Amino acid sequence: MEVGVIGVDVGGTKMTAGLYREEIVKLLRVQVDRGAGAEGGFKVICDMLVDLFNEARLRGFSVERIGVGFGGPVDFESGVVYLSHHVRGWENFPLRDELERRFGVSVVVDNDANAGALGEWVFGAGRGIDDLIYVNIGTGIGSGVISGGRLVRGWRNLAGEIGHMTVKLDGPVCSCGRRGCLESLASGSAIGREGSERFGRAMRSEEIFELALEGNAIARQILFEVIDSLAFAIGAAVNLFNPRKVILGGGVAEVSESLLVEPLRERLSYYTLREVYEGLEVVRAELGYDAGVMGAIALAIVMF
Repeated sequence: MEVGVIGVDVGGTKMTAGLYREEIVKLLRVQVDRGAGAEGGFKVICDMLVDLFNEARLRGFSVERIGVGFGGPVDFESGVVYLSHHVRGWENFPLRDELERRFGVSVVVDNDANAGALGEWVFGAGRGIDDLIYVNIGTGIGSGVISGGRLVRGWRNLAGEIGHMTVKLDGPVCSCGRRGCLESLASGSAIGREGSERFGRAMRSEEIFELALEGNAIARQILFEVIDSLAFAIGAAVNLFNPRKVILGGGVAEVSESLLVEPLRERLSYYTLREVYEGLEVVRAELGYDAGVMGAIALAIVMF
């Protein structure tokens, strides 16, 4: 019997799962109530998996593996979720073992940034590139590093946390509790907060980009500071890992090539060694809205 895999992208408010055999043959998206906690989220995951296992049987193939990209830190070796920064109850949750027990197939669990890096490496802008840094700029900022054709994990699978690199010592308080992290200065949430403070009304990051396109000086200054913070942190990672490509994903990176990607590419030259910067490509991710689930599928394919 032919076999396929399933990928699951676990977010705080949205779950996506895809059944894959040479291409995605069925895709599910479900909105999740954060108030339902980990218990409610786990039930949604299981319900989606039951649906996709049934779909595989109808199509005449079996599911061999499941990959899960989780929106929070994960112990890759044990498949245990450390915690979710946005949903209660995920602390030390044995997600891999629970899914293997219920569905009887091999499961791999990783954080969503690592999954995103693998997804772009296998299916997207990183195909054929064995040294890359993937940075997801959305509500928060996550990153995954592939060096020499291998995902860099670190001792506790926490390598690549560029979003929590300190950029400004006296900067705003971050979601992690520390001050001046890149995430607190350059994420979508940070851009919206900064715009709200400077314009004196509630604003979202998308509106800042729109105003900048129209030539608004305040909005353009905000984006200059955001780009400088990103260039500082990404530049440090580029000096450390010497990648061939920096791939920018997430909702913020998708907004505008001219307002973010191009100026960031130029600004990186201020924070990187000349020899490291020469030939470095800075590009937008290719997987777009399906990056999370394609990353989870890549986990199922690559990490066994």
